Amino acid sequence: MLSIDITGALDSMPPHASSEYHARASALCDRLTEEETVALEALITDGGDRKRGFDALYVLLARHRRALDSDRYRRVYERHAGLFDDLPMRAVLDSDMAMLHPGGPDLPGAADHAARALAAYPHNQPLIAHHARVLAELGWSGAEVPSAELEQALGRVERSIEADPERARFRAVKGQLCALLGRHEEAEAAIQRALALEDSGQQGYAIRVIEYQRLRADIRLRAETERVRESLRETTERLEREMEQRLSSVARNIEQREQAELAKLRSESLGTLGLLAAVIAFIVTSVQVADKMPLADALSLLTAIAGVLTLVFTVFAGVYAAVRSWWLAAPALLGAGLFLYASLG
Repeated sequence: MLSIDITGALDSMPPHASSEYHARASALCDRLTEEETVALEALITDGGDRKRGFDALYVLLARHRRALDSDRYRRVYERHAGLFDDLPMRAVLDSDMAMLHPGGPDLPGAADHAARALAAYPHNQPLIAHHARVLAELGWSGAEVPSAELEQALGRVERSIEADPERARFRAVKGQLCALLGRHEEAEAAIQRALALEDSGQQGYAIRVIEYQRLRADIRLRAETERVRESLRETTERLEREMEQRLSSVARNIEQREQAELAKLRSESLGTLGLLAAVIAFIVTSVQVADKMPLADALSLLTAIAGVLTLVFTVFAGVYAAVRSWWLAAPALLGAGLFLYASLG
């Protein structure tokens, strides 16, 4: 059976849109005895006053959530939540239920439910903090949350802090959102302020402090990870630039060598063509001269010309390395011998 104090407190619960609703429900659940939780659950199904029935459900679930009793939370939720499908505040319970999913927190579902509740009660500060916290947890899980959505949530949380600067939970949520947006120093300062604001005399103090310490460690790890990632990105970009410069330098050197080789080849080709032209002119002129000489003199002249041409082409082969140098000894001796024979004959 509920005491008169509990019954009076339940009947005086503020509207769901009020920022005081969650605080009053939390204060009420802390006062419940085990016997009163049974009586409170019986009150949920009283159809005479649906708001009081939902408030009883909300308080009862808040008690189980604070006690970290997810099994009782789930059982009570599954028995009674369907009675209040038409109440927007039911979305808050759905969001909490998604966080207690047996297979692990359903963060996208929890964020959707929290957004629905916030749309119905946009000025309810605990709902603002709840939606922002679920959104931050979604971002910390690795899911892609648009920066614009995070900025919007952060703006709402900061306005809530201005309205209630002593609320530690708001500071912690701000820290999570700032970390996701890359504002790590601001994030750590917010967590430090949340730790300072927590009242050690309140129930669940140790659990909240442990959570804030975990958040601070996560923020520091995220900041360090991003610094390492940024350093790796800068190093990669620097190496890419250096590689591009080296490749460009090698390409220029190769191009310069190719141009030099082409110029050399062009020069050699022109020299070779000039030499061949001179040789042909020499042969033609010699034949014309020999044609007017006696046979013996003509043969001597042609023999000398053959020796000279043999020597010329031997030298040509040596210059262009067409064959091994010692292979040129025989044609050189032949050319010299022909020239000497013609000269002495």
